[in-house]
Amino acid sequence: MKLFHKIFLCFVVIFSAAFLIAGCSLISFAYGNAIEQEKKLAFQEFQYNKYILMSILYSEPDFFSEENKELMSISENFSVPAAVYGADGSVLFSNIVLQSWEPNVCKNEDDTIAFQICEYNGASYIFVYDFVIQNEDGMCLITQTDISTVIENQKAMIAYFRRLYVVFLCVSFPIIYLLTKMITASVKKVGKAAKRIAGGEYSERIWTKGSDEISELASDFNLMAEQVEKKIAELSDAARQKEDFTANFAHELKTPLTSVIGYADMLYQRDLPREEVRDAAEYILNEGMRLEALSQKLMDLFVLDKQDFFLESVSVREMFENLEKGIEPVCRKKETVLHLELEEGRIKADFDLFKTMVLNLADNAVKAESKDLWIIGKYSKDAYQFIVKDNGKGIPPEELGRITEAFYMVDKSRSRKQHGAGLGMALVSKIVEIHGGKMKIVSDGKTGTTVSILFQREEKM
Repeated sequence: MKLFHKIFLCFVVIFSAAFLIAGCSLISFAYGNAIEQEKKLAFQEFQYNKYILMSILYSEPDFFSEENKELMSISENFSVPAAVYGADGSVLFSNIVLQSWEPNVCKNEDDTIAFQICEYNGASYIFVYDFVIQNEDGMCLITQTDISTVIENQKAMIAYFRRLYVVFLCVSFPIIYLLTKMITASVKKVGKAAKRIAGGEYSERIWTKGSDEISELASDFNLMAEQVEKKIAELSDAARQKEDFTANFAHELKTPLTSVIGYADMLYQRDLPREEVRDAAEYILNEGMRLEALSQKLMDLFVLDKQDFFLESVSVREMFENLEKGIEPVCRKKETVLHLELEEGRIKADFDLFKTMVLNLADNAVKAESKDLWIIGKYSKDAYQFIVKDNGKGIPPEELGRITEAFYMVDKSRSRKQHGAGLGMALVSKIVEIHGGKMKIVSDGKTGTTVSILFQREEKM
């Protein structure tokens, strides 16, 4: 059953039951009040007729004897139909509708005044009775009060309420329908939006007014939709990067292998002059070295993705005393001058990973035909900042967003000549991530590149 039907039925049941209970309670209250008023009047009539009976007994003690022929004339003295029973239960006088009346109270000589409500031939009556004693004579007096009007009024009220109840249901159904539709409208919006999102419209949002629970639900749904859209974008980007990675990897393998196979086949099938053999062997050597570098970089990336590293506190200067021996040969190839400006401090790092990161940054600077390479280390607020700066060709600003993607190369022809595969900055980015650091790359594409990396620091030395 849908939520709309559940709410609609609940409203109908609640409203109908509430109206029915209220109506029945009101009719019962009115009937009870009317009966109480009739009882009071009946008791007053009884008291009045009791005094009449006592007066008769006082003035004429033998009035109710069997020889008294004027016994029936007593009815003129009573204000309402009445009956008089002897102490033995015999009927002395009666003009009430129930001739076979035998109330138990007549057998008890006490001051109890009792009543009964009875129905006879379609009419309703209140019978009030009590034991009367005068001049040592005891008898039971019963008075009859017609309350048929009260009963008829109650029946009329019930019939009127039934008609009113039917009218209420007929009027309330469309009102309840509209109210239910208003309540569930926002929920339907959420459902429709969810279907559109499931259909691929990830930018779908819900706009509702107010601050009730439905509005909160819509707000939470929008927040969820934003996270879904963000995650879908990330997954799409990851899928695109994987596709690019696969395509680039296949291309990086195919091009040198095709050349290697071609030159090797030429050397195998032909007798070439020594100079051509030398050129072919040199090309095969260069392509083999590039494939070797590619395989090493790929292996490093796979290892970084699958291995947990323990970071320990190390001294920056002690690390670079060792690293300088590995950086200088890289710079010497292109006659690049290395400048180290390091403020002493300690960081949490893995030495081998840190060395790989620095060597890749230095190698990129050298390949960019930089004349100078600066490696600067200093404190920056709560972190230790490394700045690797060169004055080479730089990176175009529009390329900076993709520089850390695997196989991405700004200058593909130059990178291939230098045995590059576009994996260096991908490695650097992964190493920075493992260390919990933050990297920022700045370049105008003309006057060099500046790479700034923030590492978690230990105490200042």
